[in-house]
Formats: sequence, C-alpha cells, structure tokens
Amino acid sequence: MTTVTFGEEAADETNERKRGRPRNPAIDGAALVAARELLAEVGWDQTTMVAIAERAGVGKPALYRRWPSKTHLVFEAIFGWVDEATPVADAADPAEWIRRSCAYSLELFGRPEVRAALPGLLAAFRDREDLLTALWTDFGGPGVGMLADTLRGGGSDDSAAVDAQATMLFIVGGSMMLRMLIADEDAAGLADRMPGILTGGVANR
Repeated sequence: MTTVTFGEEAADETNERKRGRPRNPAIDGAALVAARELLAEVGWDQTTMVAIAERAGVGKPALYRRWPSKTHLVFEAIFGWVDEATPVADAADPAEWIRRSCAYSLELFGRPEVRAALPGLLAAFRDREDLLTALWTDFGGPGVGMLADTLRGGGSDDSAAVDAQATMLFIVGGSMMLRMLIADEDAAGLADRMPGILTGGVANR
C-alpha cells in the first residue's frame, strides 16, 4: 500500500496556481498509484474518487481539479504509458514489429489493474469519445506510423498506412479480448499464435 500525505500543500494548491506556481506532481503520482492499487485490489466499482483520495492521502477536490471524473483518472492511471519509449521503435522489419507489439499489448492488457478497469472503461467510452480517440491515437498512432514506413520500404505504397492500421486493430483488439475472455491457462497458446498469423497476413499483402 502506498500512502502519501501532503498536508498544507494540497490545501494551498489553488492559491499556488493563482501565483503562477506549477501544481505539485507528487499529488498526481500518488493518485495514479492509488488508482492502480485499488483497481487490482477491489475492482472498478469500489475504486471511487473518495477511495483514491483516501489511499493517496489527498483531498478529493485536488483530484477533481486534475481529472473531471473517475473515468479520466483511471484512464490516465492505466494508460499512462504515453511517456514511455515506444517498444517497437527500433524493430528491424514488419515481423519483428508485430512480435514486439503483440508482446507489449498482451502484457499491458494482462496487468491486474488494466483487466479490472477495462469493463468499466469500455462502458464509459460510449459517452467519452474523447478518451476512446485518445486511446487509439496515443497507443496505436506512433506504432502504426512506424509499421507503415517499414511496409513501404522507402517507397510510396498508398496501402501501407491502411494495412498498418488494420494490423494494429487486430493486435489491440485481439489482446484486449484475449485477456478479458480467456482463462490464463488457455491464453498462452493463443498468444503464441497471434504474431505468426498476423505476420503471414502482412507478408501476403
């Protein structure tokens, strides 16, 4: 369990921002950690803004100044990988790109906090198109561009971008559904087969 108490810093935050001081990143970090911990421990329904604030040792108003809803906070907590190095950045060819992307996506959607959050987030996406767009743009966008460039091989193949997007859709959607629907003991074989099936599709494009 991670509990951080910020005392008067949280209470004074509004005045600090009015004076031009940046918001305290420690509060952000504590809230995101608390959200991930609670999701893994008690699930989506019981991971409330009140519970997150208590676990993080901050006031609930401090959370709402940063995130307009629990959905936004949880989304950032579990998909805060946008600042990490892209795992496919130096893939040598499409086959390696697919293998790395499958491995990363399967690992991500297999994390306890992500599996706990997905049903609630998927339901919330119906009313939060901005988050759904962010998920696709931030998660898929950079990798899709890299795969498209690799497929073009220095040429100008107009179909490369479409094929790259379709491949990423299969990877993200397949990884998400596998982790949500298939028992862990049955998932390994399917996970092992995914890269080969997708690589075959790209090879025959």
